[in-house]
Amino acid sequence: MPTNKFDFLGQVTDDKLAPELERTSTRFHVTVAWVAIVLDPVFAITDYFNIANHWQTLLVIRVVVSALTLCALLLRKRFKLPSFVVALVPFSLISMQNAYVYAVIDADNVLGQNLNYMALLIGAAMFVLWRWYYSVLMIGVSAVATGFFLSVNKLVTPDYFFIHGGLLLIAVGIFTVVLINTRYRLVVRETRARLALRISNEAIRMQADQIKDINENLEKIVHERTAELETKNKALEEAAFINAHKLRAPVASILGLVGLMKSTSTVEDLKQISAMVQDSTEKLDAVVSEITRTIEGDTHTP
Repeated sequence: MPTNKFDFLGQVTDDKLAPELERTSTRFHVTVAWVAIVLDPVFAITDYFNIANHWQTLLVIRVVVSALTLCALLLRKRFKLPSFVVALVPFSLISMQNAYVYAVIDADNVLGQNLNYMALLIGAAMFVLWRWYYSVLMIGVSAVATGFFLSVNKLVTPDYFFIHGGLLLIAVGIFTVVLINTRYRLVVRETRARLALRISNEAIRMQADQIKDINENLEKIVHERTAELETKNKALEEAAFINAHKLRAPVASILGLVGLMKSTSTVEDLKQISAMVQDSTEKLDAVVSEITRTIEGDTHTP
């Protein structure tokens, strides 16, 4: 598992990559299968002109190849066949078909047949998407089959075959393996990058939702705090009003009585003044309690 949450390419695991690759390769392989189904019998026209003695046999072979390819295409979903099988069937069958042609052609048609084989390989390289070892396997089997059918044709010698396009055919076969592998790797990279972009977009969307939630919570908190501050400010204003108008009266009364006590010498007067001081003190305590309740938001008056 990737340790960096921003390493989106690293988050594209094989489990996520494989289905996307299968969907991409399916489009190519289904296309190449239909091309083989439709065009392979059509090329019997060239057999009619180039291999007049065997064109009917080759037509039957071509029709069988198309039929088997169609069966593979129709049975793909039913048996959940991987998409490469859909391309493997026509590729292998047409390779065997082309290899068989070497057993019945004369020397004059070797170059043309080699060119046809090259066209098949290059066409396959443009559509097939699979790992390199499938390509090596197919090219190897085709080479063995071609060598076998050439060996039974007494009209074409190996030297003649190689001089008239055989060496170029081998080079094209190698090029086909390289090209298919290169395309496959590029598609893998592109698919991985596309999935990483999808993960990145999802992460951005989630972060945007989180930021939106945070902003909404902040607005709510700010609103609540503002209301709380307004309430406290109002309480402080009321406390200031109380301090300015109510607190001064008992304090002034106490101060006056204290001054009066200093100038009084009789016990009776002192008792009377003490009672008045106590009364003013109780009034002061009541005012202080009211201030406290106001600041704390308690509007209840006992």
